Amino acid sequence: MKNKTDSRNRAPWSPEENALLGTMPDKKLSRRLKRSYEAVATRRLNQGIPANNPDRKLWRPEDDRVLGTRPDRQIALLLRRTVHSVRNRRRKLGIPTKLAKNYRAWTEAEDKILGTRLDHEVAHKLGRTRQSVCQRRRKLGIIPAPFHRPWTPSELKLVGTMPDQDLARLIGRSLAAVRVRRYQLGRPNQNPRFKLWTETDVALLGKYTDQEVSARTGHTAGSVKAKRLQLNIPCCKT
Repeated sequence: MKNKTDSRNRAPWSPEENALLGTMPDKKLSRRLKRSYEAVATRRLNQGIPANNPDRKLWRPEDDRVLGTRPDRQIALLLRRTVHSVRNRRRKLGIPTKLAKNYRAWTEAEDKILGTRLDHEVAHKLGRTRQSVCQRRRKLGIIPAPFHRPWTPSELKLVGTMPDQDLARLIGRSLAAVRVRRYQLGRPNQNPRFKLWTETDVALLGKYTDQEVSARTGHTAGSVKAKRLQLNIPCCKT
């Protein structure tokens, strides 16, 4: 309420103050006139006066000639501008974009998969980015797949028969979704990298350093330490 009252009690703009609008950046003028930046910017806009921005790079004819000859990201690096600035200028001039060399055209088979699964699942299956899949789907007017895709009988049969990560890639689901479903079905994790602890392995705990036990047993140092702490075995002092 205080700020609102103060703004109403501000002195009206004088002709001298109006004459300074646009002659310097709004922030600098606000300090000089002891007015807020918002007040100066609003007054300048109401008067139809363009902003004075010394940091703004004007587009030169030679800059415009480069647009569209390379992907926007490369042009931005070349001209030392932002990708957003390059894209807006190119579109304003009606210049088509130059596709990157690694651009891969969409096939009819790929288009048929759009919308049958979540965008990130389709992207993983096709080896494309999620953004690319989303843009293509919207361009073709294909509605997105529902967030929860029912599990098919054939998919359920595969749960627990291979590592979760391999199954996720095979059926186009996330690793978390596969893992949760396996837990719900009560099936063990098929992890080829998991190594069971034997009595011989356990007997080495505390007699050697965790690194030495790791080298002797093939368990990771982190796994060795976790197992030792679980059994309340002190670490080796040597």
